[in-house]
Amino acid sequence: MKIISTLSKMWLKVTNLENSLFPQLQTSLGVLSSKEEKLIKILDFAQIEQFIHDTHVTNIPKDRVQCARAFIAKSVYNLQTTSELIDRLKIDRTLRILCGWRYATDIVSESTFSRAFKEFSEINLAAKTHDKFIAEYLGDIIFLYNASDATKIPLRQKPLKVEKEKKPKEKRGRPKKSEIREPIKPTILAQQKDMQTTQEMLSLISKECGVGIKQNSKGNREVWIGGKLHISTVDGDIPITAIYSSANVHDSSVALPLIGETSKKINYLYDLQDAGYDADIIRDFSKQHGHCPIIDINPKNSSVLREKIQLQEDEKKKFEFFGLRELSDTHHYNQRSMVERVNKYLKDDFGCDKIYYQGATKVASVLAFGILCICIHQSLKMIT
Repeated sequence: MKIISTLSKMWLKVTNLENSLFPQLQTSLGVLSSKEEKLIKILDFAQIEQFIHDTHVTNIPKDRVQCARAFIAKSVYNLQTTSELIDRLKIDRTLRILCGWRYATDIVSESTFSRAFKEFSEINLAAKTHDKFIAEYLGDIIFLYNASDATKIPLRQKPLKVEKEKKPKEKRGRPKKSEIREPIKPTILAQQKDMQTTQEMLSLISKECGVGIKQNSKGNREVWIGGKLHISTVDGDIPITAIYSSANVHDSSVALPLIGETSKKINYLYDLQDAGYDADIIRDFSKQHGHCPIIDINPKNSSVLREKIQLQEDEKKKFEFFGLRELSDTHHYNQRSMVERVNKYLKDDFGCDKIYYQGATKVASVLAFGILCICIHQSLKMIT
């Protein structure tokens, strides 16, 4: 009954907007475009105004609520810069009124927008709003899949220079009885294994601007300067958890925080991840939280694993040749494409293709506004 009531609550709210609010707005503002209707729904479900009071203890600075609504509009309208947002607000009367300004002369300056965004970034305004929406509307729904992946976030700033530690040269071969060698430092994933909280795990993750190297789907090597956004997405292309890191952080280093945080927010059955997450620690962690991990195999220069992968590909071709259904794990794994679609929405449709802000806090906030809008927009598709 909880699931039905949650979906009914969303449906009733959307119906009320379409049958009551939209006709009134059309009477005073004219015919609403599909983009304007989408913005109204996202603003109404987000209710971002509830967290604005966190910016200051008393005397909230002027126009902070309007600025917060405008930053949501910036994502919905796929605007890349604040100056583009201000120009659009000045010429678009409907958009201006939806954000809370009656006249073009009321719109605050670009510097005020900048100060407001800094405050919103420091209190994680978009992330808090995102978590509240999930808790209110999605927390009781049982989802089938949770797919995780990372997408590159190029930035216009210099990467942090990392000085490599000079290790003393050691002789090859077995050490002598009297010789003492330094133990090999465990990986981030191995250190996270015994940690209890997400905050502890993320304390090992760098957020500084770095250099990322990744092999794309065509086998070509890609190099970029900036960061990464690690996303967990459930059925319906709904992003639940997003964590920003440096570009040189390996995808598997953020796997445990993603699974842990997503498990707190919603209920789901399968964890779907590509070969970059191939580790027993991740599989065990997923099982501990009551999920079934389906992770692609990474050959890792092992002839045994390569033969196993080739055998699976041969079996898949035979199934296709005889028109038989795929193996259940293969069918489940193919649903992982939903997280790739969210990456596409974020960059092509919600204003995160080019980010001109500098500093991990502000960059993460820009991405969080995009993730918030995608989450609400995709959730409403379930009932409309």
